[in-house]
Amino acid sequence: MRIGIFGHVGNQNLGDEALIAAVVQNVQRRCPGAEVCGFTGRPRDTEQRHRIVAFPIRRTNGRAATTARPQGAGHPLDGRPRRRIAAGRRLRDALKRIAVLRRLVRAARRALAIPSEVPFLITSYRRLRGTRLLLVAGSAQFSDYWGGPWGFPFTLFKWALLARATGTKVALLSLGAGPLKTRLGRFFVRQTMRLAHYCSFRDDHSRRCIVGPCDPPRHPVVPDLVFSLALEPPREPIARTQRRVVGINPMPLFDHAYWPEHDQRLYQHYLQTLASFADWLVDRGYDLRFFPTQLLVDPGVIDAVRGLMRPPPVPAGGPRVLASPVHSFGELVSVIDGADLVVATRYHGAVFALIRGKPVLSIAYQPKTVDLMAAMGLRDCVLTLDCLTLAALQDRFVALEGREREVRAALRRDLPALRQTVATQYDRALALVGGDAPDARPIR
Repeated sequence: MRIGIFGHVGNQNLGDEALIAAVVQNVQRRCPGAEVCGFTGRPRDTEQRHRIVAFPIRRTNGRAATTARPQGAGHPLDGRPRRRIAAGRRLRDALKRIAVLRRLVRAARRALAIPSEVPFLITSYRRLRGTRLLLVAGSAQFSDYWGGPWGFPFTLFKWALLARATGTKVALLSLGAGPLKTRLGRFFVRQTMRLAHYCSFRDDHSRRCIVGPCDPPRHPVVPDLVFSLALEPPREPIARTQRRVVGINPMPLFDHAYWPEHDQRLYQHYLQTLASFADWLVDRGYDLRFFPTQLLVDPGVIDAVRGLMRPPPVPAGGPRVLASPVHSFGELVSVIDGADLVVATRYHGAVFALIRGKPVLSIAYQPKTVDLMAAMGLRDCVLTLDCLTLAALQDRFVALEGREREVRAALRRDLPALRQTVATQYDRALALVGGDAPDARPIR
């Protein structure tokens, strides 16, 4: 029996890669004789990282993932001359303001894509044929914010049609949704759900974004798949000092080099606030360990924050502020395990800390993080971006310090039930190819 795992991965995002790893683990545990293959954004990276055969989900994909840049680089685009970057950006922004030209360029791209899309679809049909079940592995794939409706929504719809043509059942596992801003994107998403045999959402906001109030058994909310990832303890834990440690996980919020809707004023405010907060933590006697989960762009943000901080004292015990190198799940877990408390901006930065039992203060840039923290009983440990100030961060952190023992106990108590919820979902999805599954039919 062949089971496929579908995901938009291959861009050095350890959070998204953890979704694939979790599904691979759980499928192999439940179906040890199954042939597992991947359908991903960069199949070469998937094959190397997850040790499974993989195929591209888009005709322009299949290239090897870009190598993560050196830890000391200051910006995601440091490999190109800065003057050329600035000139190109100004020209691009000027052309984008011409609405007619923008529409013509998009139409031309789609027209030119049609001749090469047909052979790709034929090849993809042949690759998918014989696959009994296609598991779509979480993440915010019900969204047109990154790449528009022809990005995630169309790609999912296309593969749902291919699955129908090959007789492959489709299970959409713990998908995130939104922002979903276009009618075409919403159309693709709804059609994908109709073609699927099982669909669950990662959080209540995602479910309401797509279907509104609905019958929970039909479209259940099931926590993020990373909660089902089995991780080994770090082989060589980070050496601890007598001082307590705070792990800090930043990201390039609304930076023009990364975010679809860039706002440099907001990005600079985020950097300065985080830097001032980090200085305050050092003054309170903490050591800091900055860590990325997106390995291509987060290191540049870490460098920017550290560049805005005051030079910390260097005591005999070693540096007070470090940017811990991370290249794998094991190294990421090692950094988190060496922290007493974590301040995370990325969604999966918070998830990784929670599954390691760490009290987390989360900076939420989308509702998914608010829903995550509320589901864990930590609604007062999240700060939305519109309320981000130094004073607010300090107040929330002091409150988390006061609740640290309580939060740790709550995580130890609640995580097993949460993992069991995700495990039950795997059983339900895999029952689709068992012959007697009650849901082995497309959703109508």
